[in-house]
Amino acid sequence: MLDSDDLTQWRKDEDMANTVVVGVDGTETSRKAAQRAAEVAQAFDAELVVLVAADPSMAVDVPSTGGPRMTAGEVADKIAEEIAAKLRETAKKVTTIVSQGKPAEALVQEATRLDARLIVVGNRRVQGIGRVLGSVAHATVAHAPCDVLIVKTV
Repeated sequence: MLDSDDLTQWRKDEDMANTVVVGVDGTETSRKAAQRAAEVAQAFDAELVVLVAADPSMAVDVPSTGGPRMTAGEVADKIAEEIAAKLRETAKKVTTIVSQGKPAEALVQEATRLDARLIVVGNRRVQGIGRVLGSVAHATVAHAPCDVLIVKTV
C-alpha cells in the first residue's frame, strides 16, 4: 500500500519525469492494467501515457463499416484513443502514443525516451517460457529503465 512518505518521495525525485506509461492492446487484460495505471497516475499527479504497439510483423485486416480497410497503425490509434478517453474519467493528464514494434520493446523504448518513472502492464495467462509473468511483462521487466507494475488481471 502506498503511504504519504511514498508520495512525498515520488514528488521529490526531480531526476525523472512524472510519467507513467501503460501498454494496451484492446484486450480486457490491458484495459484492467490501464485502469490501475490511471489510478496510480492520478494519485501521484503524473502524466499517463497510453501506448499501443503496432507490430509490423503482425498482419491486420480489419474492415470498418462501410469504409476502407484500416491499417495496423490506424487500428492501434483507435484502440489508444478509445482507452485514453475512458481513462480521462480517472486521471487528469492522459496522452497516447502509437509505436512501431513489439509491445515490450516499444514500452521500454518509450519509457526510456520519456524518462518515465513507471511502466504498467497486465499479467496474461500464457503457455511456455513466459508462463510465470506473461511474455510482454517478462520482457518489459527484464529491460525496463524504471520500475514496472504488473497488474494481476487473471
